[in-house]
Amino acid sequence: MAYNFPGSYYHVMDRGYFVESDNNVEQPIRLPDGEEPWNLDLGPKQVGQSLNPFQHQLQALNAKIKEGASRMEFGFFGAGKGSKERATPESFDSLERAEMRALAEVNKVRTTTHATVGVEGLAGFNGQKGFDEQTRDQAMTEIRKAIDFASEATTGGAVVFHTGEWQRPIYDSWKQDKVNGELFQFEHYEEEKERAPIMVVDQRTGELMAMRKDTKLYEPEFKTVEDYEQEQGVKLIGTTDPNTGAVYESGDWIGENGHAIKRDWEFDTKHTSEMFLRVPKWNPDKRNFKTDERDWDYFLKRSKEWNQRHDEKLTPEEIFAKTQYMNQVLQSKGSALYYAQRYETDLERLKALKDSLKYYDELDQVLPEEEKFRLMTSRNYDYRNNIIPPKSMPIKEYLQQEIKEAENAIRHVHEASAAADVQTRKAEDAMKNVKTVHDYGIKKSAQTMAQIGEYLWEKYEANKDHLKEPLYLAPENWHPNNFGSHPDELVELIGKGREEMARRLTPRVGPEEAKKLAKKHLKTTLDTGHLNLWKNNLKRHEGEDQDHFNKRFARWAVGKIENLHKEGMLGHIHLTDNFGYDDEHLTPGRGNAPVRELVTFLKEKGYGDFIVEGGSFNPTTVLHDTWARMGSPVYNVSMGGGGGYGPRFSNVHQRHFGYQAPPLNIVGAYNPINDDKTWSALPLE
Repeated sequence: MAYNFPGSYYHVMDRGYFVESDNNVEQPIRLPDGEEPWNLDLGPKQVGQSLNPFQHQLQALNAKIKEGASRMEFGFFGAGKGSKERATPESFDSLERAEMRALAEVNKVRTTTHATVGVEGLAGFNGQKGFDEQTRDQAMTEIRKAIDFASEATTGGAVVFHTGEWQRPIYDSWKQDKVNGELFQFEHYEEEKERAPIMVVDQRTGELMAMRKDTKLYEPEFKTVEDYEQEQGVKLIGTTDPNTGAVYESGDWIGENGHAIKRDWEFDTKHTSEMFLRVPKWNPDKRNFKTDERDWDYFLKRSKEWNQRHDEKLTPEEIFAKTQYMNQVLQSKGSALYYAQRYETDLERLKALKDSLKYYDELDQVLPEEEKFRLMTSRNYDYRNNIIPPKSMPIKEYLQQEIKEAENAIRHVHEASAAADVQTRKAEDAMKNVKTVHDYGIKKSAQTMAQIGEYLWEKYEANKDHLKEPLYLAPENWHPNNFGSHPDELVELIGKGREEMARRLTPRVGPEEAKKLAKKHLKTTLDTGHLNLWKNNLKRHEGEDQDHFNKRFARWAVGKIENLHKEGMLGHIHLTDNFGYDDEHLTPGRGNAPVRELVTFLKEKGYGDFIVEGGSFNPTTVLHDTWARMGSPVYNVSMGGGGGYGPRFSNVHQRHFGYQAPPLNIVGAYNPINDDKTWSALPLE
């Protein structure tokens, strides 16, 4: 009920008194921070809140409905077996799930699901183990739990989980990021360009090989074709090697017999033996072989040279790893050669010793006892200084000891050389199976997404009669240090996932329907607070002030989200704020994230599924404060016949939910004098 006289209040449940407005002038509404609302025409129907994950989710849902929310998101902090403090979707039985769904339906609200925050990515990346199938399977299990819950307890929509596919340097990926022709440069820290980790993976096992960029590698300096021309006074460059058919080039190596050893063979295990024939340069002054220092720029250059000459492209990381493995091959081959160099001579000597022992053994059988003293020899234990005097001993005993030592030497050659050959084979196989972390990881992520996407589709088909909207997987951008947090990485992640899901579904529904289903059930979640963490990695222009910096970042953010929209991959939005350093879940509009710019764009494009996530100190106020920020009024009333506005949601929690200002008029069971109860003891309804 609205009154039209000075000092009236807008509704019988309101405590405050307000000055009558001019019937022809709309009075501006101010927020607690003194700013005007955004007036985006978004309110309870479009903007909801995540439920308290530390509370029973049925009770949490009931409480938010009473606060006026029309959209809620169930959330879970537990993984594996749940507990009271860290619940999982499985913590709630079938009856409780049915009650959650019924409560949402009868109140005409929408509910979605956030899988445990313990899931960070689909590729199975483990910082200690590399890519691990057990870790990947655990992530799938937790997301399946959330899908089961969503199909039985919610009204449909997003099933959210965090990305965090694998770690990668920010500088290498996003040192040049363009939006509408404007260049944006990102880096994790000032020296990331020089000090970032280099990582590759063995595609057979998922095992990582990592080293920092500023680590120096050293290789022997080998003679080149150009060196050979100068030494021998012959013309080789541009001619063809008659033995291999290879054309001599100045940078190629030269073999022991003058044949060409192509530089590209360094990364081909078919030519390992040729690599062993390269001739190292000798330094006569220092009496050692010369070495070359290899830095990261060298591998960048080698990658560029290789990719200009070959269809099969190699990244600097792959060339770095292959060079390392080739060095291991050569080292182990050298060890095998060292141990085996006297092998044939040792075998011949052992045979001669055994033949001699046989001869003296036969001679010992026929000699008279008085003649056997002649079968003596002296064994010298000091072969350098003659300090230890020789020992006289029977020839047979001498030969037996010599045979034993010869057999031990040969056995050592067998074991050492065989072990070196094993290391050679191991390094060669690893060299063949080098993959970039990106190529390996994106394949694993796509496989996981397709598997659980197919599972989600089946669950939706079995439960769609009571679901208000289709279920869909919605990976959420998380921390900038991990792949998947950048909007363009989300595009790639969803694109690959859709391709793989369509491939898996094609035998069941045909190719066209498979593509439609993949697009329908695989989308993304955009978190505005997580996106704002990229601000801490954006390089400032020289002399740029904070206001200009924030506006420039907002242009980047909106441009990237526009691309997600154009790709048809944006489905669900989380609204949070922070100051660009950590994900503090501040109330939207009270940090420096470009929430207003992003929501304005999304509203214009027709999006209406927003979930506000509370933080440490605002869980009871964040929803109403966000409604106030959007410019949504509490009541659709006016003063008199004019255009005045009633109070906004900014004060609701201070009036009714915080018990700071009880209404003037209360009736019925809520009148405390009916049963001698105080106002504060009454139920919140």
